[in-house]
Amino acid sequence: MFRTFGTGFISLFALAACDSAATDAQPAPGSVQTDVDISSIAADLTGQSYTLSEEIFGYFLPYDDVAIGPIQMSSISLAMDWEVEAYMNGEPDAWPPISVGFDDTSSPTGIGELGNTYYEVTYSLAPEIFRISDEGMAFAGQHEVLGEIRFEGQWQMDQIRQMMNGDPSSSSALTGDLKIGDVIFEGVTFQGWLGD
Repeated sequence: MFRTFGTGFISLFALAACDSAATDAQPAPGSVQTDVDISSIAADLTGQSYTLSEEIFGYFLPYDDVAIGPIQMSSISLAMDWEVEAYMNGEPDAWPPISVGFDDTSSPTGIGELGNTYYEVTYSLAPEIFRISDEGMAFAGQHEVLGEIRFEGQWQMDQIRQMMNGDPSSSSALTGDLKIGDVIFEGVTFQGWLGD
């Protein structure tokens, strides 16, 4: 599985001491906020559950901006089933099943080995509470800078199957509601991507 985001996820926790004013910023223009009841997002979620009958892995990229001020969600990544199994079995250094990435778009940029532009300041959450099933994915976690992050969404299985076959047109592989700090994003659509 492609791991471009891996280094950023690991190093992100070291950046958690960054200025917490980021969480006080207003949502970016174009992001989706509604009056959704915060308690309704993954309300019954506890523990860790992984019950997929067919493999789903890869990156899920928000189709529209999901941002609070300069902090913008870059992706949700889901590990391969054998990686999840290793994690659930408590194997040392096992890859977390879910990682959520954010970029600080006000930070300096750099050029990666493949010529891609990246932001030097990023944030990550590997939620320890999650449910991954044939119906969808839900997770909850607490980030030291961004606050509570909760998500509950459903797979669009026709799009998921296109994604798993390498079809780049899987533009609505996952849809759901997201909470970042005190901001709710309702009906977020994620494009599925296996990585390069």
